[in-house]
Amino acid sequence: MTEFQIYPALDLKDGNCVRLLHGKENRMTIYKGDPIKQVKFFFDNGFQWLHIVDLNAAFGKQDNKKIILKILSKFKKSMRVQLGGGIRNIEDIEFWIDAGVSRIVLGSLAFQRPDLVNNLSNVFRKKLALGLDIKDKKIAVNGWTKLLQIDPIKYVNQIDKKYFDRVIYTDISKDGTLKGVNLLQTKKFAKSIDIPIIASGGVSNLHNVKALYDQKDIGISGVIIGKAIYEKKFDLTDLVKFSGS
Repeated sequence: MTEFQIYPALDLKDGNCVRLLHGKENRMTIYKGDPIKQVKFFFDNGFQWLHIVDLNAAFGKQDNKKIILKILSKFKKSMRVQLGGGIRNIEDIEFWIDAGVSRIVLGSLAFQRPDLVNNLSNVFRKKLALGLDIKDKKIAVNGWTKLLQIDPIKYVNQIDKKYFDRVIYTDISKDGTLKGVNLLQTKKFAKSIDIPIIASGGVSNLHNVKALYDQKDIGISGVIIGKAIYEKKFDLTDLVKFSGS
Protein backbone atom coordinates (compact mmCIF):
# COMPACT_ATOMS: atom_id res chain seq x y z
CA MET A 1 0.00 0.00 0.00
CA THR A 2 1.28 3.46 -0.94
CA GLU A 3 2.19 5.71 1.98
CA PHE A 4 0.40 9.07 1.90
CA GLN A 5 2.13 12.37 2.67
CA ILE A 6 1.11 15.99 3.07
CA TYR A 7 3.60 18.38 1.47
CA PRO A 8 3.24 21.96 2.74
CA ALA A 9 4.41 24.28 -0.02
CA LEU A 10 6.98 27.02 0.23
CA ASP A 11 7.01 29.01 -3.02
CA LEU A 12 9.82 31.55 -2.98
CA LYS A 13 10.07 34.73 -5.01
CA ASP A 14 12.49 37.54 -4.21
CA GLY A 15 12.98 36.05 -0.76
CA ASN A 16 9.26 36.06 0.06
CA CYS A 17 6.74 33.29 0.62
CA VAL A 18 4.20 33.69 -2.20
CA ARG A 19 1.41 31.90 -4.04
CA LEU A 20 0.55 32.33 -7.70
CA LEU A 21 -2.89 32.05 -9.28
CA HIS A 22 -2.87 29.63 -12.24
CA GLY A 23 0.94 29.81 -12.16
CA LYS A 24 0.97 33.40 -13.45
CA GLU A 25 3.78 35.61 -12.22
CA ASN A 26 1.60 38.72 -12.39
CA ARG A 27 -1.13 37.18 -10.23
CA MET A 28 0.81 36.70 -7.03
CA THR A 29 -0.08 36.93 -3.36
CA ILE A 30 2.82 37.74 -1.04
CA TYR A 31 2.57 36.24 2.45
CA LYS A 32 4.60 38.27 4.90
CA GLY A 33 7.09 36.56 7.10
CA ASP A 34 10.52 35.01 7.12
CA PRO A 35 10.66 31.76 5.05
CA ILE A 36 12.82 30.21 7.80
CA LYS A 37 10.09 30.92 10.36
CA GLN A 38 7.51 29.48 7.97
CA VAL A 39 9.46 26.23 7.69
CA LYS A 40 9.80 26.10 11.47
CA PHE A 41 6.01 26.53 11.67
CA PHE A 42 5.57 23.52 9.36
CA PHE A 43 8.03 21.47 11.41
CA ASP A 44 6.46 22.47 14.74
CA ASN A 45 3.08 21.33 13.42
CA GLY A 46 4.37 17.84 12.64
CA PHE A 47 4.89 17.84 8.88
CA GLN A 48 7.54 15.37 7.70
CA TRP A 49 8.14 16.79 4.23
CA LEU A 50 8.50 20.26 2.71
CA HIS A 51 7.87 21.16 -0.94
CA ILE A 52 9.96 24.14 -2.08
CA VAL A 53 9.65 25.89 -5.44
CA ASP A 54 12.16 28.54 -6.44
CA LEU A 55 9.96 30.73 -8.62
CA ASN A 56 12.76 33.14 -9.50
CA ALA A 57 14.79 30.26 -10.90
CA ALA A 58 11.73 28.81 -12.66
CA PHE A 59 11.11 32.11 -14.45
CA GLY A 60 14.81 32.58 -15.18
CA LYS A 61 15.10 35.68 -13.00
CA GLN A 62 17.86 35.11 -10.41
CA ASP A 63 17.20 32.55 -7.65
CA ASN A 64 16.63 31.96 -3.94
CA LYS A 65 19.60 29.65 -3.48
CA LYS A 66 20.91 31.31 -0.30
CA ILE A 67 17.57 31.01 1.48
CA ILE A 68 17.08 27.40 0.40
CA LEU A 69 20.58 26.47 1.57
CA LYS A 70 19.83 28.11 4.92
CA ILE A 71 16.61 26.09 5.21
CA LEU A 72 18.49 22.89 4.42
CA SER A 73 21.22 23.63 6.95
CA LYS A 74 18.62 24.11 9.68
CA PHE A 75 16.01 21.47 8.83
CA LYS A 76 17.40 18.70 6.60
CA LYS A 77 17.86 16.42 9.61
CA SER A 78 14.29 16.92 10.80
CA MET A 79 12.29 17.32 7.57
CA ARG A 80 12.72 15.91 4.08
CA VAL A 81 12.80 18.47 1.30
CA GLN A 82 11.38 18.17 -2.20
CA LEU A 83 12.71 20.96 -4.46
CA GLY A 84 11.74 22.26 -7.87
CA GLY A 85 12.07 25.37 -9.99
CA GLY A 86 14.88 26.20 -12.39
CA ILE A 87 16.65 22.84 -12.36
CA ARG A 88 18.36 23.20 -15.76
CA ASN A 89 21.14 20.60 -15.86
CA ILE A 90 22.82 17.65 -14.16
CA GLU A 91 25.07 19.97 -12.17
CA ASP A 92 22.00 21.59 -10.58
CA ILE A 93 20.65 18.17 -9.56
CA GLU A 94 24.00 17.11 -8.10
CA PHE A 95 24.38 20.39 -6.22
CA TRP A 96 21.02 20.12 -4.47
CA ILE A 97 21.32 16.42 -3.65
CA ASP A 98 24.73 17.10 -2.11
CA ALA A 99 23.15 19.97 -0.15
CA GLY A 100 20.63 17.62 1.42
CA VAL A 101 17.54 17.71 -0.81
CA SER A 102 15.72 14.35 -0.68
CA ARG A 103 13.87 14.64 -3.99
CA ILE A 104 14.45 16.91 -7.00
CA VAL A 105 11.48 17.86 -9.14
CA LEU A 106 12.29 17.92 -12.86
CA GLY A 107 9.91 19.71 -15.18
CA SER A 108 11.16 21.49 -18.29
CA LEU A 109 14.52 19.67 -18.25
CA ALA A 110 12.86 16.25 -18.36
CA PHE A 111 10.86 17.13 -21.48
CA GLN A 112 13.46 19.18 -23.31
CA ARG A 113 16.42 16.84 -22.67
CA PRO A 114 15.04 13.27 -22.48
CA ASP A 115 18.41 11.94 -23.70
CA LEU A 116 20.06 13.47 -20.64
CA VAL A 117 17.41 12.29 -18.18
CA ASN A 118 17.44 8.71 -19.45
CA ASN A 119 21.21 8.45 -19.08
CA LEU A 120 21.63 9.51 -15.48
CA SER A 121 23.96 7.73 -13.09
CA ASN A 122 22.69 5.51 -10.29
CA VAL A 123 23.47 8.33 -7.86
CA PHE A 124 20.07 9.72 -8.85
CA ARG A 125 18.11 6.49 -8.39
CA LYS A 126 14.75 7.29 -6.76
CA LYS A 127 15.91 10.84 -6.06
CA LEU A 128 13.77 12.51 -8.72
CA ALA A 129 10.14 13.41 -9.25
CA LEU A 130 8.65 14.32 -12.61
CA GLY A 131 6.80 17.61 -12.40
CA LEU A 132 3.82 17.21 -14.70
CA ASP A 133 1.98 20.51 -14.97
CA ILE A 134 -1.20 20.14 -17.01
CA LYS A 135 -3.11 22.85 -18.81
CA ASP A 136 -5.83 22.06 -21.37
CA LYS A 137 -4.69 18.39 -21.19
CA LYS A 138 -1.21 19.43 -22.36
CA ILE A 139 2.14 19.60 -20.54
CA ALA A 140 3.20 23.14 -19.59
CA VAL A 141 6.90 24.02 -19.27
CA ASN A 142 9.16 27.07 -18.83
CA GLY A 143 7.30 28.45 -15.84
CA TRP A 144 4.00 27.29 -17.40
CA THR A 145 4.44 29.69 -20.32
CA LYS A 146 4.71 27.06 -23.09
CA LEU A 147 2.52 24.04 -23.91
CA LEU A 148 4.03 20.86 -25.38
CA GLN A 149 2.22 18.67 -27.88
CA ILE A 150 3.01 15.53 -25.88
CA ASP A 151 0.52 13.09 -24.41
CA PRO A 152 1.23 13.15 -20.62
CA ILE A 153 0.35 9.50 -19.99
CA LYS A 154 2.40 8.21 -22.91
CA TYR A 155 5.34 10.33 -21.78
CA VAL A 156 5.29 9.07 -18.18
CA ASN A 157 4.98 5.46 -19.29
CA GLN A 158 8.18 5.69 -21.38
CA ILE A 159 10.52 7.41 -18.89
CA ASP A 160 13.17 5.43 -17.02
CA LYS A 161 11.41 4.65 -13.77
CA LYS A 162 14.48 3.66 -11.81
CA TYR A 163 15.25 7.35 -11.32
CA PHE A 164 11.78 8.68 -10.63
CA ASP A 165 10.22 8.16 -7.22
CA ARG A 166 7.03 10.19 -7.84
CA VAL A 167 5.10 12.15 -10.44
CA ILE A 168 3.72 15.49 -9.26
CA TYR A 169 0.44 16.04 -11.08
CA THR A 170 -0.58 19.71 -11.06
CA ASP A 171 -3.81 20.92 -12.58
CA ILE A 172 -2.88 24.51 -13.49
CA SER A 173 -6.52 25.53 -13.85
CA LYS A 174 -7.00 24.73 -10.16
CA ASP A 175 -3.67 25.98 -8.82
CA GLY A 176 -4.02 28.73 -6.24
CA THR A 177 -7.81 28.92 -6.60
CA LEU A 178 -9.01 27.16 -3.42
CA LYS A 179 -11.78 25.66 -5.58
CA GLY A 180 -11.09 22.01 -4.85
CA VAL A 181 -8.97 19.36 -6.55
CA ASN A 182 -9.75 17.87 -9.94
CA LEU A 183 -10.34 14.46 -8.38
CA LEU A 184 -11.73 12.79 -11.50
CA GLN A 185 -8.74 13.64 -13.70
CA THR A 186 -6.25 12.96 -10.90
CA LYS A 187 -7.70 9.46 -10.35
CA LYS A 188 -7.74 8.79 -14.09
CA PHE A 189 -4.11 9.77 -14.38
CA ALA A 190 -3.02 7.74 -11.34
CA LYS A 191 -4.66 4.62 -12.79
CA SER A 192 -2.92 5.13 -16.13
CA ILE A 193 0.69 5.10 -14.91
CA ASP A 194 2.76 2.89 -12.64
CA ILE A 195 4.55 5.55 -10.59
CA PRO A 196 2.87 6.94 -7.44
CA ILE A 197 1.60 10.47 -7.94
CA ILE A 198 1.42 13.53 -5.72
CA ALA A 199 -1.61 15.72 -6.41
CA SER A 200 -1.32 19.49 -6.55
CA GLY A 201 -3.64 22.38 -7.23
CA GLY A 202 -6.87 23.66 -5.71
CA VAL A 203 -6.98 21.99 -2.29
CA SER A 204 -9.33 24.02 -0.12
CA ASN A 205 -10.47 21.85 2.78
CA LEU A 206 -10.03 18.61 4.66
CA HIS A 207 -12.64 16.85 2.50
CA ASN A 208 -10.38 17.37 -0.56
CA VAL A 209 -7.48 15.80 1.31
CA LYS A 210 -9.52 12.82 2.50
CA ALA A 211 -10.85 12.25 -1.03
CA LEU A 212 -7.26 11.94 -2.27
CA TYR A 213 -6.16 9.89 0.73
CA ASP A 214 -8.98 7.42 0.03
CA GLN A 215 -7.43 6.78 -3.39
CA LYS A 216 -3.95 5.86 -2.15
CA ASP A 217 -4.49 2.24 -3.21
CA ILE A 218 -4.56 3.35 -6.86
CA GLY A 219 -1.30 5.26 -6.48
CA ILE A 220 -2.17 8.71 -5.13
CA SER A 221 0.63 9.04 -2.59
CA GLY A 222 0.17 12.56 -1.30
CA VAL A 223 -0.85 16.14 -1.90
CA ILE A 224 0.94 19.49 -2.03
CA ILE A 225 -0.92 22.23 -0.17
CA GLY A 226 -0.02 25.90 -0.19
CA LYS A 227 -2.63 28.62 -0.17
CA ALA A 228 -5.12 26.69 1.99
CA ILE A 229 -2.52 26.44 4.76
CA TYR A 230 -1.44 30.07 4.50
CA GLU A 231 -5.04 31.22 4.62
CA LYS A 232 -5.85 28.94 7.57
CA LYS A 233 -8.45 26.73 5.89
CA PHE A 234 -7.43 23.78 8.08
CA ASP A 235 -6.99 22.72 11.62
CA LEU A 236 -3.39 21.58 11.08
CA THR A 237 -3.69 18.94 13.80
CA ASP A 238 -6.35 17.23 11.67
CA LEU A 239 -4.43 17.76 8.43
CA VAL A 240 -1.13 16.31 9.61
CA LYS A 241 -2.87 13.08 10.67
CA PHE A 242 -2.98 12.08 7.00
CA SER A 243 0.82 12.21 6.71
CA GLY A 244 2.84 9.04 6.82
CA SER A 245 -0.19 6.77 6.96
